[in-house]
Amino acid sequence: MVDTSTTLPAQLHNRNYTLIYAPTQLERLGMTPGFEQRWQQAHTQILEIADQCHTLAPNGLTVYRRSKDTFEAHYDVNTDNLQSLMATAPMPEKLALAPVLKTVLDQYLAKKNAGQQPANGEIILILIDNEPTDRLAIAKQIVTASQRLEHNDELGIGWIQVGDDYIARGFLVTLDNNLREKGAKFDIVDHKHIQHIASDDLATFLMDVLID
Repeated sequence: MVDTSTTLPAQLHNRNYTLIYAPTQLERLGMTPGFEQRWQQAHTQILEIADQCHTLAPNGLTVYRRSKDTFEAHYDVNTDNLQSLMATAPMPEKLALAPVLKTVLDQYLAKKNAGQQPANGEIILILIDNEPTDRLAIAKQIVTASQRLEHNDELGIGWIQVGDDYIARGFLVTLDNNLREKGAKFDIVDHKHIQHIASDDLATFLMDVLID
C-alpha cells in the first residue's frame, strides 16, 4: 500500500489511533441481497483504513477485538496482523460496547494527564454492523469524556457502519447528532458507512471525525 502520510493534514499526525473491531452474526428479515457477506465485502477497505492509521500512529495502531466474553487489546497492529485477527474474531449475535469504549476513553484521559499522549491526541474508530445492546451507556460515556477535554479536536470517535442495517444506522445518526443536547462539551463523534469512505481520500473521513 502507498504511504501517503507525508501529504496528510498536520492534525492527523502525532496522534494515537485505536480501532475497535466488533462484528456480529446479525440477521434480520428484509435485508438487502449480499448482507450476509458484509464483512467480506468491506475487507479491503478495512485494511486500507487500518494501514493508514498504522502509518500515522507514532506507537502503531492498537486494535481491540473480542475474545470470548471481553475485548482484548493488540498493539502495533499492521495489515497482516489485522487480517489474522479478523479471520479469528468471534461473531456473537449481539454486542455490548460500553465496557471496551470505557477502557479506551479512560486510558486516553489517564495518559493525557500523565503527559504520555502524543501532542495531537487520539482518534478511535469503531467498526460495527449492529446496534450495541448498551447504547445509553455509550452515549453517557462519550458525554462524560467530552467534558474532560480541553480542545474539540484532541479526541475523535469515528463510527464506521458495515452493512446496511437500518437499526444500526439509526443508532449512529442519533449518537452523531444529539450529543450536545445530552451535555457533551464538544461534538467528538462522526459516523459514516464504510462504502462511503473513499480509499483514495481517507484523510477526509479522519478529519471529519475530528472537526465535523
